[in-house]
Amino acid sequence: MLLINKTSMNKTTIKSEITKHIRKSMGSSKPRLNSWYVGITNNTKRRKAEHRVNVLGLKFWKTFDAETMENANEVESYFSQNGTINRPSKNGANKFSKFVYVVRKPNSRPSGLNGPFTDENIIDKLFE
Repeated sequence: MLLINKTSMNKTTIKSEITKHIRKSMGSSKPRLNSWYVGITNNTKRRKAEHRVNVLGLKFWKTFDAETMENANEVESYFSQNGTINRPSKNGANKFSKFVYVVRKPNSRPSGLNGPFTDENIIDKLFE
């Protein structure tokens, strides 16, 4: 399920919407955030490709327009402090990074050659 919210929202609303999205996706009122990533970007299409959403079968991608980099940074920081698996990026944000995105990371337990494999991703995984 890949969703893009094209309407600008304030940071409080974005935090609330991300929380609702995670709860609904996990089917829990108190989900653990350690399998989720909340980040910011200036280009949602490029960032989605960099995360290899389609190749790795990442689920529950959703983006929000926070209007400014400052707002986006605050939302990202909030979720990082509350348990998401964020880590510093080499490239960092720029002043146009006003989009916040949330994605559930796949199960990281490798099997085989950096599996897990499915019929859809085995060729891509073999030639990474």
